[in-house]
Amino acid sequence: MNLVFMGNPAFAVPALEKLVASDYQIVAVVSNPPQKMGRGKKIRETAIAIKAKSMGLHVIQEQNLKSGHFVSELKDLDADLFVVVAFRILPNSMITIPKLGSINLHGSLLPAYRGAAPIQWALINGEDETGLSTFYIEPKVDTGAVICQDKLPIHPNDNYGTLSEKMGILGSDLLVKTINLIKSGAASAIKQNDNQATSAPKITKVMTIIDWSRSARELHNLVRGLTPTPGAVTIINGKRIKIQKTRVGNDDNGSNYLPGEITAIEKSIVVVQTGKGYLLIHRVQLEGKKTMDIGSFLNGFNLNIGDRFGL
Repeated sequence: MNLVFMGNPAFAVPALEKLVASDYQIVAVVSNPPQKMGRGKKIRETAIAIKAKSMGLHVIQEQNLKSGHFVSELKDLDADLFVVVAFRILPNSMITIPKLGSINLHGSLLPAYRGAAPIQWALINGEDETGLSTFYIEPKVDTGAVICQDKLPIHPNDNYGTLSEKMGILGSDLLVKTINLIKSGAASAIKQNDNQATSAPKITKVMTIIDWSRSARELHNLVRGLTPTPGAVTIINGKRIKIQKTRVGNDDNGSNYLPGEITAIEKSIVVVQTGKGYLLIHRVQLEGKKTMDIGSFLNGFNLNIGDRFGL
């Protein structure tokens, strides 16, 4: 059975590895072209392109998915199935090319969290459970009939990095299970209930800015959902920093401090007033610097009780 695998980030790497180790033939891997990334604007390839090349696979790095040349190249591969994991929206001209259709591995229990950032939004919304779904791709994003699903708990100390790593591994097994069912003819897909759908839109820069008038619980979950990247951002004494690890203090609002004001400073914690309760900050990252615990940060950055984040 010939497969074309499509993906970009590290989340998709376990799935590619699992498929390469299987009896299936990966006739090509499609990924984004190298792009300028980071503060230094260095040219970087996607995690999938790097992994695929290291495994000696045929890699196609195409920006324009509607290119006639690209579509012809895909048709010439004579694939049975397109397998998509965290890639891009496929144009209609691509979906129906393979004999058995195109499938996607999505990081939620569809129809919940349809969209580009399901793992992040599950954390931001404080969910205690999530999962993965495989489904047949249809023109409307994340709406296709579901083939398989698997659940997993979200632990209190999970952030986007740790949860996506666990989900990538679990998803690789679910994907192989799905392809096995399709190959044997035993796959039964269930139509999604659109009335139960929720969205997980792409994370924008505006969404990463901390609004200290929100509750400590909401901000803690925001930090979890945006760590390690793109990061929950705030300003303190004119410096832009990312908050990367927090805890929730009590919900007592009998304080005279304003949201964003520092109420206490200890060796390993900075306590900040929020719209409801206190947020305890444990790790931060100054712009252009490496992440560090708050104690190391305080060694080189002067903070005082009453200083206010967000200004």
